[in-house]
Amino acid sequence: MLSSGGGWSSERDTYTKFENPIFSLRVQNGNVILETHGNQIQIKGNPIKILENFLEKKYYAVGYFGYEFYRFIEQDFTPAPHKNGADFPDAHFLFFNEIAEKKTKTRKNNCNNKSFLNEEISPNQNMTKSQYTNMIEKARSYIKQGDIYQVNLSQKFRFPLKIPLQKFLSRLYEEQPVPFACYLDFGKFQIVSGSMELFLRKKGQKLVTKPIKGTRKRGSSEKEDKELYSELRRSEKEQAENLMIVDLMRNDLGRVCEFGSVEVNNLFKIECYSTLYQMVSEVEGTLRKQATTGDILQATFPPGSVTGAPKRRAMEIIDELEPHLRGPYCGAIGFFEPSGDFTLSVAIRVIVNEGNEGMFWAGGGIVWDSVPDQEYKETLIKSRATMKTLNGEKI
Repeated sequence: MLSSGGGWSSERDTYTKFENPIFSLRVQNGNVILETHGNQIQIKGNPIKILENFLEKKYYAVGYFGYEFYRFIEQDFTPAPHKNGADFPDAHFLFFNEIAEKKTKTRKNNCNNKSFLNEEISPNQNMTKSQYTNMIEKARSYIKQGDIYQVNLSQKFRFPLKIPLQKFLSRLYEEQPVPFACYLDFGKFQIVSGSMELFLRKKGQKLVTKPIKGTRKRGSSEKEDKELYSELRRSEKEQAENLMIVDLMRNDLGRVCEFGSVEVNNLFKIECYSTLYQMVSEVEGTLRKQATTGDILQATFPPGSVTGAPKRRAMEIIDELEPHLRGPYCGAIGFFEPSGDFTLSVAIRVIVNEGNEGMFWAGGGIVWDSVPDQEYKETLIKSRATMKTLNGEKI
């Protein structure tokens, strides 16, 4: 199910529902597995080429590319053996002949703040404060040496999940409508995402990306709210970080777009949400006629806003410093249409459940003047926002 706040669809407060997939494709442990009616077939070959072939067969396809899908793009670069985490597929898509239901729903503004749980819970994190701040210091040392300008780092949280994850999506969307809310059910595990960020939208020969860098919480009064808006709009630090990712995405799009067609349509635009202000830019290009879905993925994945700049070196540092696999987090979630057009969000604000355990990740962009203690606190603030929503509190 895809709930749109103007992202998946141009119509706000609509949801698109898909049911009864005719088959699924997943990439796991380097193998591509097609499953239909309980039967599994392993398909040999390059996962990108195989997925591309099926995605272009006039089906609707809904699913995700996990962050570690990069191993099929950067083929000389695979996750370090020290990584730990649930063994989620590197990509998983469900294929459908048609949309089951699409309609507008009325969003209530008077949340009753009722908790979904019988008791409030706190997540367990996979890194201590000292481990996390040491990771930030190491990243800063790489920045000082000139290896990178920016890198996105995270930690992982786990908690006992006692309610269906789909209910969390409803609560999340009521609390803070976002352009790319979704719920994906793969049987063995489910994913909820409340993403605000467009990774890629292909419509005809046009390819668009809208990277986000720069955030402020909304104020508790009209005066404070205006001050925070102005603070973000004028922040040279946030603009510098945003521009790094804009330049990175311009370069990525330039690898598959017509020469001279890549343009920045909006730079440092401030978008307003119920609890946040975010700095968003927009980059657009005209695809070369011969560019395929696989070409686009190979040129742009994973999203620049959740890796860093330069991208390849930032990814190597992420792999070295983070003790966990990211899985669906920081990959891309979305759907492909029979026309060949597609929309992919950046897989952030993601919760995944497997059995009775829920998990999510929280992190941020690190630059030279990042303060390790503050960066650690920021991940805790983000984790608390997730848990407050689950516990039925205002965020």
